[in-house]
Amino acid sequence: MDKNNKNVNTENQSEEIKEQADRISDSSADNAAAEKISADTAENSSAEKAPAKENPSAKKSKAGAFSGKSKRIKHGALSVAFTVIFVAAIVLLNVIFNMLLDRFDVAADLSDKSVYSIDPGTADYIAGVDDDITIVVADKENNFLNAAANDSSSTIQYGQQVSQILKAFAAANPRITVEYKSLDDNPTFYSKYGATLSAKSIIIESKNTERNRIITTNDYLSPKYYFDGNEISSTEYSYYYQMGLAGSGRLSMELFAAAESSLLTSIMIVTNEDPVRVAYVDGDYSCSEPKALDTLLESNAYTIEPVKLTNAEKIDPDIDFLIIYAPIYDFSNDDINKIDVWLDNGGKYGKNMFFAAAATIDTKDLPNLTSYLKDWGLSLESGYVYQTNTDYGYEMSPTYQRLEIQESDYSTGIDTVTKNTMGDGLKPITLLFEEQSNYKTASLVSSYTGAVIAPFDMEDFDPSKAEKSGAFTVVAESNKTRFEGVDPFVSRIYAASSHFLLDQSFLQGSGVNNADLFLNIFNTASGKEEVEITVKPQSFTQETFEITGTQAKTITVIFAVIVPLAVIAAGVVIIVRRKRR
Repeated sequence: MDKNNKNVNTENQSEEIKEQADRISDSSADNAAAEKISADTAENSSAEKAPAKENPSAKKSKAGAFSGKSKRIKHGALSVAFTVIFVAAIVLLNVIFNMLLDRFDVAADLSDKSVYSIDPGTADYIAGVDDDITIVVADKENNFLNAAANDSSSTIQYGQQVSQILKAFAAANPRITVEYKSLDDNPTFYSKYGATLSAKSIIIESKNTERNRIITTNDYLSPKYYFDGNEISSTEYSYYYQMGLAGSGRLSMELFAAAESSLLTSIMIVTNEDPVRVAYVDGDYSCSEPKALDTLLESNAYTIEPVKLTNAEKIDPDIDFLIIYAPIYDFSNDDINKIDVWLDNGGKYGKNMFFAAAATIDTKDLPNLTSYLKDWGLSLESGYVYQTNTDYGYEMSPTYQRLEIQESDYSTGIDTVTKNTMGDGLKPITLLFEEQSNYKTASLVSSYTGAVIAPFDMEDFDPSKAEKSGAFTVVAESNKTRFEGVDPFVSRIYAASSHFLLDQSFLQGSGVNNADLFLNIFNTASGKEEVEITVKPQSFTQETFEITGTQAKTITVIFAVIVPLAVIAAGVVIIVRRKRR
């Protein structure tokens, strides 16, 4: 019983202890909660009085946000700056390139005949010109750029071509300036050049020599004339044109680009401080103007001028060369004497005369002139050189023939292999002596063997019955020389037995070397050094790029299909790769 009571008491005590523990635990929890509430209240109260301290992670997050924004602003500013600099650089480069285009020839000539650029030899010569050259185009620049002309087959836009050549000349030498001035807007400026000046003329003027030269469209547009595909002279073209053959298709005219050669020649002439003066006897004896020879000589920087012997008291002693070209009347004794005095030059000599007999005039009709030539050892005979050998002549026109250049100082450098010397209407020249007193003669050009002498009228002529046959001189020289010590002083007379030797078709024909021969004669006699620059007029007609239908389809597939697809594929690859990064 006691034992049981003990156990009951023990259990009751345990229950009381447990209840007390629970009460203590609940009280502690309440106190903790109260403390927490009190702390929270105090914290909130202090937050109202002072800024709360930020959480370090929150502070870092906010700093990152500000830093990202700052970087975006910085990158944006740099992008704008680079864009502005890039645009400014492009504008500056554009200005610089425009200035270069205006001053230098930086254009590319893509024409197949290079008609828009100048020959390297021309550029080198122009670069060495030590003179201030002004080139003035008598037109407004825009008008000149649009200038055009028609030949038999097309319209030639020559203004663009000539203006490019002018730019090339100015680019080759900074002392060359090009200006455009219309005649209407600048009458005072142009008045000093005379009434012959026309629109689109070009004036080339030297500051050092104060000389000028004017070229026209006929100079920088060089026409060539054809009949049945064969080149003919301008005179023949006019004849056929008047016959009404222009619309037949047999007669044609082609314009060639000659701006480079005419400008180069003009600069040579105006800058030459001691030019060779060449005068031709004009009009007094119905002499023809040697137009083709003039063109040849002017293109090689000779100055050409007319002289009227009947009006002149004497021939100007400053004239270096006198040309008597195809006279149809005999000279007076007074005018023959003027020539003799001029050739003597007060005993100084140093003068040269070139005589070309008229092919259609018998030498018997010019007794005074032919007699004077005999004094120099040159005798022009009556009749024609008639070639019976068909290797050198033509059966239908036996007076038209190939000729042989004799070896001399004048034959140097002449191509006698691929080119021929041609002539027609030739009279035989007899050399009366080889050397006599202070005179000396020489044959320069002769016919080939097989030739005979036909009478002047050639009526019922039978070549088999000709009295003379063989090779006959048709171009000859006689010189008159005196010495001072060992120094020679020489005057010369050159005689060509037909003015047809100097016809345009012979002097400008591509397969004929007549021009080379006669230019050598003038250069050697006048002591003029030839400038070895060969500038030939070029056809405006351009070769086109022809392709077949298959080639056209291939090009279309490549550029219209393959290339665009390749660009698209490259773009897709770039986009995909960027998205995967």
